[in-house]
Amino acid sequence: MIRRTLLASATAFSLLATAAIPAKAEVSIMYAEWLASLVEPGIAAYEKETGDKVNAIKLPGAGYDQRIALDLSAGTASDVVQMDSFMVSELASSGYLMPLDEKAAAWDQYQYYMKGLLEVASYDGHVYALPTDTDVRMLWYSISNFQKAGIATPWQPKTWADVLAAAQKLKDAGVEYAFQIPAGTKQGEAATMQGFYMALLGADKPDDDRNRLLNRKTGQWIGDSPALRRTLDLYHQVYVDKKLTPADLNYATDPGAAVRQALADGKLGILASGSWEDACLWDCNGVNLPSREERDKLVGWTPWPGSGEPGAKATTNISGGWTIGVNAKAANPDAAFKLVTTIFDVANFKAWTLANHRMAVRTDISESPEYMADPYLAKATALAADTTGRDTVPGYQTVSALVQQATSDILDGASVDDVIKTYHDALVDEFGADKVITYQ
Repeated sequence: MIRRTLLASATAFSLLATAAIPAKAEVSIMYAEWLASLVEPGIAAYEKETGDKVNAIKLPGAGYDQRIALDLSAGTASDVVQMDSFMVSELASSGYLMPLDEKAAAWDQYQYYMKGLLEVASYDGHVYALPTDTDVRMLWYSISNFQKAGIATPWQPKTWADVLAAAQKLKDAGVEYAFQIPAGTKQGEAATMQGFYMALLGADKPDDDRNRLLNRKTGQWIGDSPALRRTLDLYHQVYVDKKLTPADLNYATDPGAAVRQALADGKLGILASGSWEDACLWDCNGVNLPSREERDKLVGWTPWPGSGEPGAKATTNISGGWTIGVNAKAANPDAAFKLVTTIFDVANFKAWTLANHRMAVRTDISESPEYMADPYLAKATALAADTTGRDTVPGYQTVSALVQQATSDILDGASVDDVIKTYHDALVDEFGADKVITYQ
């Protein structure tokens, strides 16, 4: 259903893409503007080494996922494409990406990639993209607003109730956005990953994947469960029942920028987000960042606590990350892969990882003295010891969009019962009744 809608919109987007890519370009690349500090030095190095011109298409971060999916499906995407890791399996299964195994095996730096992170960018036993970074997720909080509300720091909530209680104190102290948890379709995958799935993983005991979107053993999507209902109820408490936070940041033209501006303006209390915020709260390109000491005085972070339900995990985490791959229709696959490896050459890749406080995906970077000496990276990386990944199988993009719509319906005031029914029925419509299960 959603896939058909996306494909129906591809024509309009493909016209834009066709106009943007000159026919004579030796190799072309599409990337989100926030990745410019990794991609653009690689482009410069490639052009210097080869003498060939790269057609670089830098796009806004908002809506980037949809643009890439539509352009690939329409056959108008660039030769090299950046994509979120959750997209790889579906794009590869549709024949839009080129498998990289054979070419990568001949590259001397390929050996350093962590196997588990390559699996996230794989489909049917083949690697289709190389990861730029990985991440973990946590709750960030404004230290000044916690002081204003009389909440002790460092803050270490043990249950969702602790988080809601702190948010209520923040609201009572006049903090406008007491607990910003991403919601709605405008937030895209952020609504699924930074908020919904993080809560879902701690909403019930993990037996039989009761705390996930997919039963990974049977391959069935979970249409109704106590965990889904508890997670939606958490959103309902934040946005409807307790009105802890207005919903408007979720509808901003650039939700990420709006959230960070709210923090800068002293209006934000708690933010559900990820490890990248150590740079992105100021500048995602790692430029003009405050010192480590200044940042630590402004914000703190803590792991996402579980719900407190019997058998639920004490803390939760889920990891994703972005990747760069090659279009299956690339005019010159060798040149396209050469551009990829130039971007990921260790000197460029390591400099970007450290400057942006990103979690490394290669051992030649993660085991370097410079990486190990960064106190933030050391602590954040430790959270990855107990993390999981998204359900990176064909169909996940559709399910993620349904999750985003479910949170949007909550923002509109719909009841949990009504949202669950709509979600369940949409899964059945998309995948068939035999592919959807219910947990009591």
